[in-house]
Amino acid sequence: MDELRNRLFSLPDWGYVIYRTTYTAESDAAFSHAIRYIEACLKNEFFKEVTQQPRASLETVRAHFEAWVDSQGMRDKFNKYRVCLIIDDESLQTLKDTPVENAENDTVELRFVKALEAFPIMDSLETFPGWMKCWTQTLWFLWQNMGDGDEMRQLYDMIDDYPGFEGVFCG
Repeated sequence: MDELRNRLFSLPDWGYVIYRTTYTAESDAAFSHAIRYIEACLKNEFFKEVTQQPRASLETVRAHFEAWVDSQGMRDKFNKYRVCLIIDDESLQTLKDTPVENAENDTVELRFVKALEAFPIMDSLETFPGWMKCWTQTLWFLWQNMGDGDEMRQLYDMIDDYPGFEGVFCG
């Protein structure tokens, strides 16, 4: 995201000047469509270039999140500043094409996001990497527990290998 923001802000006046030189009933109807099509082409090319760049690693996200938390002066103050969620390609594959209407009853499918702890306590003897896959149905449970001052590594140790949910925190 930083790269995208930097690219856009490095050229604050970016854009084309477009002259419309036809004013007929037909052109009135077609002009806004033509502009939307041109915008779509530009966006496609821009995002194609951006997506060819390496994506952010979990360590990069953690460094950015921790820097933001510190800039707010909120280290260890509230859940929002202790845990962030990451939707990467792996997570997105479990979430895509999922009807929102089914969220309440969707307790059988494996759908997850990655939960990353800011300033995790880790040592060389533990297997906790500072983040975990979290089943979307247990995000509130995660929020509550992180608010109690627990460390994510305690929740990570609770991961059971349920069939079809191996390696995912399910509460």
